[in-house]
Amino acid sequence: MTLLPRHGSAFAALLLAQTAARAPRANAEEWVRAARTQQSHLTCSLNLEATAQSLLAEGLVHEEMGIRLAEPLRRLIRLGEAAGLRETARVLMSAAPPVWLTLAVRSGKVFRDYIPEADLKALRWLEPDLDAMLLAIGTERNHARQEEVRQILGDAAEAAVLSALHREHRDAIQVSRISDAYGYDIEIRGETLDRIEVKGAGPSTGGSFHLTRHEFETCRRYGAGWRVIQVVFTASAFTATSLDRSHVDEMLQLSSAAIVDMVPPDTPRFVWEDSALLKPPVELWLPTGLEPGDDFQAIGFRDCAEV
Repeated sequence: MTLLPRHGSAFAALLLAQTAARAPRANAEEWVRAARTQQSHLTCSLNLEATAQSLLAEGLVHEEMGIRLAEPLRRLIRLGEAAGLRETARVLMSAAPPVWLTLAVRSGKVFRDYIPEADLKALRWLEPDLDAMLLAIGTERNHARQEEVRQILGDAAEAAVLSALHREHRDAIQVSRISDAYGYDIEIRGETLDRIEVKGAGPSTGGSFHLTRHEFETCRRYGAGWRVIQVVFTASAFTATSLDRSHVDEMLQLSSAAIVDMVPPDTPRFVWEDSALLKPPVELWLPTGLEPGDDFQAIGFRDCAEV
């Protein structure tokens, strides 16, 4: 469902939010009826019923134990009417963005040619701030999508490494399921503890990876007892709905010493805090000799953006 924030839709949503905040409403019917009595001379042309159902469907309002506003709508009632309408438009579009948003917002720019003329006309009331709003919402969604893709890729890579280790009867434990505090994903227990940080990649990104500051500090602390294994998936993995061992192209490893040598030290003028993108020379990547077992299965990347 798309909540395109036409002026009337934004006004209806804000009115419904204010109505829900003024007094308890038992259900959607009572809620809409109460909203119609607030400003009857302005609401006769509004489709409050449809707007209310859209707000419920998109999780902006909950009906269990009476009408309850989600946090984005609760913020609206604290704003003045002009700011409130524009903020309502942002909330509506963020909750259910139009299908054209990913095409219209790319590379830090807004390309209006991808916006249908009828939709663009309906959004004109947001000028001169329309582009800024579209850019902010589109960028936020792209970042969220990238994180989702990274998580799916990482989960598949960890599953592949675990399968390969179990195939060799290694005592491997996926500690990433317990906590991110470890600073690595898999432990191999033996005479010494082998700590593995797993990274996933596709054909175009193999050989590079993101490393968090916490992972780097863990790498430096454990030295030779910590390493990166990168699982490079085949191109076919990105058109598949499910993965098996045939979708794993190779598993390569990178030593902690190589990483420490690459990362520049902090200086009074430069400190990296969250994460860094590392692109080690090809010759530093070494084969692991690992292959997933026949039991390896994971969610395919067909619905993910290219990685």
